[in-house]
Amino acid sequence: MKINQSILLAVLLVAGSCQSTASSQRSVSVVGLVPMSGTTETVGADDADVERSGAGVRLENRDGAIGLGVEIRQATYSNPSDPTADEDGIELAGFFRRYLEDSDNSAFIEASPILGLGLDDGTGNETSAYALLRLSAGYRWMLAENIFVDVDAGYYMTLVTMDRDMPPATPTEDDVSGVGVGLAIGFNF
Repeated sequence: MKINQSILLAVLLVAGSCQSTASSQRSVSVVGLVPMSGTTETVGADDADVERSGAGVRLENRDGAIGLGVEIRQATYSNPSDPTADEDGIELAGFFRRYLEDSDNSAFIEASPILGLGLDDGTGNETSAYALLRLSAGYRWMLAENIFVDVDAGYYMTLVTMDRDMPPATPTEDDVSGVGVGLAIGFNF
């Protein structure tokens, strides 16, 4: 699936969800995933440190203390000890966010199921689709009337592993879990 089609799908989904009450607040933000070592990739019986990074677009509909939305991101998984081990893929995520206050500046907690459409290392080796669950906590700062910054930290749990089928080697499964930090800047509309 091309990234243009994925972005269009995400925009259409949120456009439908944003047709709620006039009191709701809609926002769009650019999300950057800050590389964080400590993420572990388990391939068979071997564990390796992996850095997860990337960027995406997040659309949110906030009504009081409840925020719902979707996110599409280009994710990169890299092994610092092996520069040739970078893998890229597209991830689609939904998220549920509970702000601890109704005000613009507020701490929040978030749950986000993530569907990865597979990773490609650029040499023809690909993984299957995979699923993660991210639980996080963070804070939203309003920089101006309509501009905000979100910072959060969370933990990724693997729900469905990344399967690999690399003949003649035996098929393997990658289990990716660990911590991650999110940084976003956006605006309300």
